[in-house]
Amino acid sequence: MAANEDNNGDADRGYVLSIAENAIAPENIKKRCCFACGGPPSTGQGEHVIPKWLQRKFSLHDERLGLLNQTLIPYRHLTVPCCTPCNTGFLSEIERKVQSIVDRGEIGSDDEQLAIARWMAKILIGILVLETALLLDRKNPSLGSIVPVDWIQELHHCHLILQSARKPTIFNCLHSPFPFSAYWYKIEYQENEFPFDLSTNIIGQSIAMRLGCLGIVLINDGGLQMEVGPKGPFDLLGSTVSETQFSELYARIHYKSSLRDATHFYINSESPTSIIINQETVRPYTSTLLPGGEIKIFRPWDETTFSYIASRATGADRSIFFDPATGKRGTFLGNLLGEDMVERSDAN
Repeated sequence: MAANEDNNGDADRGYVLSIAENAIAPENIKKRCCFACGGPPSTGQGEHVIPKWLQRKFSLHDERLGLLNQTLIPYRHLTVPCCTPCNTGFLSEIERKVQSIVDRGEIGSDDEQLAIARWMAKILIGILVLETALLLDRKNPSLGSIVPVDWIQELHHCHLILQSARKPTIFNCLHSPFPFSAYWYKIEYQENEFPFDLSTNIIGQSIAMRLGCLGIVLINDGGLQMEVGPKGPFDLLGSTVSETQFSELYARIHYKSSLRDATHFYINSESPTSIIINQETVRPYTSTLLPGGEIKIFRPWDETTFSYIASRATGADRSIFFDPATGKRGTFLGNLLGEDMVERSDAN
C-alpha cells in the first residue's frame, strides 16, 4: 500500500532509511542528538513527547507519567532533543493530522490509521529516548540510565513507521496494509472520569492511549497481532466501550505483545522519490511448530499472568478475570459479547 504524503523537504537532507539508522545510533543517543534524525539538536527545549495541544486539550500540564523506575515526571517536562527542521517539518505535519482525528474521535481510513501510528511511534520512541537520559537511581549513578542506550536500536522498525512521513512510502506487508498492529475504540466516559490515559509495554513494544472519546493501541510487531486477530480481542475494533472496558482491552493487547515469539525479515529500498518497505518472511525465535505444522508466533497465553496485568490496568480484583480455584474466566466486556463469562478460545 502506498502512503502518499507531501514531501516537506526533510528527505532532501539524506535518504530516509539512512536518517532512521542515524537516529538510533547509540553514539548519537549518548550525545543527545535529535531523536528524529540523529543530527545536531536545536538550542531550545526540544520536542514535547506529549504535544502542547494535547496537554491543553486534556489539562495535562501538571499531570505526571510513571517511568520504568517508578518515578513520576510531569508531562510538561517530557521533552527530547530535536532539531528545528524535524520539529517544524514532518513532526509538525504529523501533529496537525492527528489533532483533527482526536477532535473528531474516530479513525475513518487507512491513511488516518497510518497517521495515528506514526504519532504513537513518535511518543513511544520519545519516552524511551528520554529514559536513556535519566538515571535509574539518582542516589546511585553507577547503575546508569533507566534504559540502556543500546536498547533504542530495538525500535528500528518503530522508527521506520515514524520516518515514512518524510517521503511517499509503499508498504508490502504480510498481515495487514502496514507493518504494525493497531486497534481503535470509541469510549464513553463519565464526567467524573479523567479523559486521558497512557500505557506502555516496553518489552512488547506496545502503547495505548485514551484520548477523550477515542482509544487507540499500537503494537510495533510487524502486524503479527493482526495475523491472529485483525479486529483485536473479541473482534471489537471500532466498538463503543467504557473506560474500564478499554483498559481491559489494552491489557489484553499489551500482554499478547509480550508473548510475541517471532520477528520479520525485511528487504527495504529507497529512491530519491519514494521508500519501499517489504516484509519478506516471518522468522520465529524458536523452531517450535504448532500441531497443524504452522510456525509458532506467540507463546502460550497464561490466565494467571493476564489476571495480574488486567487487575493493574482496570483497578479491579484479579479474580474477576481468572479464578484459580474454579478455572473460570471473566471479563468486563460481557455486555458487548452477550455473555457474562468468556470461555472461548479467542479470548486472548
